[in-house]
Amino acid sequence: MREHEQEAPLAYPEVHNLTAPLRAAARERGDADAFNLWAGQAYPLAEELPAGELVRKLAADAREVLRAAARKHSG
Repeated sequence: MREHEQEAPLAYPEVHNLTAPLRAAARERGDADAFNLWAGQAYPLAEELPAGELVRKLAADAREVLRAAARKHSG
């Protein structure tokens, strides 16, 4: 990786433009694993949830982080 670092695309939109033909071909084949190249390393950790459940989960996680921060900074 370091050997080609100077020539490698840095990020969006370079990678988007570079992979456009690959993603278009994958879409034509119906290959969702190939046309969602933007998903990144955390893709295997993703969960399919209804929107309402996802919002409730994110809100609960945010409340817990805020409580932990308040405990850390209150004493």
